Amino acid sequence: MVAEVNQSCILMDEEFLHMDFVPDQSLIRLQWKGHARSGQYRYGLERALAFVRGHDVRHWLADLRGMTAILQEDEHWANTEWFPQLFGTGLEKMAILPSRDYFNQTSVQRSFTAVDGQLTFQVAWFEAEQDALDWLGKAEARSA
Repeated sequence: MVAEVNQSCILMDEEFLHMDFVPDQSLIRLQWKGHARSGQYRYGLERALAFVRGHDVRHWLADLRGMTAILQEDEHWANTEWFPQLFGTGLEKMAILPSRDYFNQTSVQRSFTAVDGQLTFQVAWFEAEQDALDWLGKAEARSA
């Protein structure tokens, strides 16, 4: 089952972030574009969190390929305030397309290391968007 991105609803389209939702896949996608200032970064994540909560979203595609460094204060905020709220949602899977920027890669890896024991959803890293979408769309076997 592959998400058809062309059937999405645009939630946000700013110079730093494009966010859309694919209802048939219960998929939110955040495509970061270049540098997001602190307020922009937090605003984007808070808006995505609110949407996930309000629409029972199950899948998240974090496209960080174009994103640059995340400030240390914002990384700390995400780890201590934002992630714990995301863990309280019904999110099941998050696929990550890593940034080409070394500093962003390092920051994101540190964040997932910091919250590793608290994760309430599966996380996987992909180089190709289609591989990420395929994984997100694959139903998991559940025992009876």
